Amino acid sequence: MPEGLALHGRASLALCLLLYACGGDVPAPPIAEQGLQTSESAGRSFEDGLYERNVVFMTVGTDSAIIVPWFFRASSSAEGVEREVEGWLQRGGLWEPFFGDQWSSEPTRTPSRIQPRGSMDLVVGVGGTLERILFEEGQRQLEVVIGEGTSDWSGNRGETFRVHRGEAVFGDQRVEGVVLDMNRARFRDAPEPGEWMFLTGPRRLAILIVSPGGSPAYTAWGRRGEDEFRWPEVLMSWTTVRSFETARRDVPVEWLIRSPNGELEVTLANASMELRAQEGQGPVLPVDGLFQVTGSVVLGGESLEARGLVRHVQG
Repeated sequence: MPEGLALHGRASLALCLLLYACGGDVPAPPIAEQGLQTSESAGRSFEDGLYERNVVFMTVGTDSAIIVPWFFRASSSAEGVEREVEGWLQRGGLWEPFFGDQWSSEPTRTPSRIQPRGSMDLVVGVGGTLERILFEEGQRQLEVVIGEGTSDWSGNRGETFRVHRGEAVFGDQRVEGVVLDMNRARFRDAPEPGEWMFLTGPRRLAILIVSPGGSPAYTAWGRRGEDEFRWPEVLMSWTTVRSFETARRDVPVEWLIRSPNGELEVTLANASMELRAQEGQGPVLPVDGLFQVTGSVVLGGESLEARGLVRHVQG
């Protein structure tokens, strides 16, 4: 049998098994392979999948918030893989896109594996665990160091969310904080995931709120001290909006998130934002936004200050 037909047959059989196991909602979570992939869960990637990897560094408890998000996206088909990478820096209330690239690569059985590109490099440890993301261009150097894991959460659609201790290194300056490492995958015709939020605060507070696509509209995980929490459904409302004329849409600038049982209540307000209108067919355009937010988390009756990142999406 020709090699291409053999690969296609194996992929078709594996895809059938995957649809049976996962209810047809998403491709299996990416697997760990030496070189470029952190996820340690078993599974395999397939054609016609969309893969998202977000690695976010954030300071905790300092006067000046620093956020360094890396966004990796891959779209796989029989013709190959379309890849996109963005690196952002938020400091002093300003958002700066310091790295961005798009390219095509050959078809592969592991399209979810992130790859180095140009001035962006990766350091991978034993078992394929991502340890560092490095950027170097001329005199400018920026490094995100992923340290010891503190929380490990997973969603109903195969998503994985890991919170680590971490550092950002600016040349010879080292800043401590936390790192979120987030993996999501779906078939091309599955519902598109929406916005997500990552918040931190005192007492080792970490809150992740995600719109997975479909029902429920939002779900959340949390940690405070040694205690871990999961809320299968939370209610989200935009309490204040502003007009984004370029996209002819309203976008939120204040949020209220509550769990139905009253255990969790989060209030957030925008501190700095970066909005982009995406290409679209109608007069109302899709929106992609980054918000640095501040606010409070009331968890089990205890109120804690919080701040973080909102990755806002309107399709």
